[in-house]
Amino acid sequence: MASRSRVLFAALTLPFPPTSGHRLRTWSLLRALAADGHSVTLVSLAGPDELNGKMRHLSEVCTAVELVQAPRRSSPLMELLARLSAIPSPVPYAAWRLYSQKFMTAVERRLAQEQFDFLLCDGIYNVQNLPQDSTVPVLLNKDDVAHVIMERYLQLERNPAKKLYAGLEARKVRRWERTVCSRMKAVLTCSHVDRSILQRLCPTVPMHVIPNVVDTEHYVPMGTPEPLTVLFQGGMDWHPNRDAVQFFASDIFPRLRRLVPGVKFRAAGRLPSEAFRRHFDGIPDVEFTGTIPDMRTEIAKATVCIVPLRIGSGTRLKILEAAAMAKPIVSTRMGAEGFDFIAGEEILLADEPTHFVATVAGLLKDEARRKSLGRLARLRVERQYSFPVVRSALSRVLEEVRQ
Repeated sequence: MASRSRVLFAALTLPFPPTSGHRLRTWSLLRALAADGHSVTLVSLAGPDELNGKMRHLSEVCTAVELVQAPRRSSPLMELLARLSAIPSPVPYAAWRLYSQKFMTAVERRLAQEQFDFLLCDGIYNVQNLPQDSTVPVLLNKDDVAHVIMERYLQLERNPAKKLYAGLEARKVRRWERTVCSRMKAVLTCSHVDRSILQRLCPTVPMHVIPNVVDTEHYVPMGTPEPLTVLFQGGMDWHPNRDAVQFFASDIFPRLRRLVPGVKFRAAGRLPSEAFRRHFDGIPDVEFTGTIPDMRTEIAKATVCIVPLRIGSGTRLKILEAAAMAKPIVSTRMGAEGFDFIAGEEILLADEPTHFVATVAGLLKDEARRKSLGRLARLRVERQYSFPVVRSALSRVLEEVRQ
């Protein structure tokens, strides 16, 4: 076990409740630090409705917790104007929008009050909120590669104005990502794929893999699935998830309905706008749950879980959650990127709509295959993507960085 350290954790979003992939990763890192006896002070951006929330769970793993209100999101019109006004800036819009002098002041105050061994910064869009003159070694938590997400978005975008803007932003993000990573004592990536990409971007910076994991005692096989129910889970306020739903509902699901009468497609996740829902009014048997308190209830109902992602980076916690609950999973190769699940045994992969249709239809008609895939997926998670794994990996990294 690494020597006990004093860690200042600068979080981009409140880690608890862990209702998104980003929060799940942050929460697992905090839990791992606490489990090994490290003293963690958390300074986190938080939404207005989170500032006065119950801190019991955070207080169980952190020595001190300080919340700073995140910069407010503007109306769509004001955000458009803000994006346009930020075009001349060399700073990516996300870093520009998330700049917080209050957060920087909170971090500076903590650094002045206490001696820390490490400052763990959560993501490249929080680095602008750190003091520039600190002598404390900074580790960067990376749950994706931001410029890769932008470049994959560009490959699919057809609107000329959006494509032009995204191209400009992608170049900013790539430069920002290189600059930010080059300043770090070490970078913590979530997969060997991400590590390889970032190592090429910043070859002199130590890169370590701290995998995304899931709580295998919390996510367990449970309940009886509803017949012929196909589930996609993910926040609908994240464009890659909306694109995945659009891709499946428009290009795949109508064909699937012809092959498997009675099949239902359920998209479970927070904040699907009414405008987005209306896109699918003409497609029968498409359901949106909206925000739900416990995603396990929806996963338990699923006959098959799907991950038809075409945009993204990092590794998908939705795959780990479904696998931990022994659900059969059909994913695009990009959706399963970064994981070591064995294709054909622990997960099924399909990129083209025709192949995706046939793969899901085959599973819906084959209970024995579904059970086999789910059982082996669960075993993979237990071996490679459970809490003891992240705890061990983080302990090794801290010990190496201290030397």
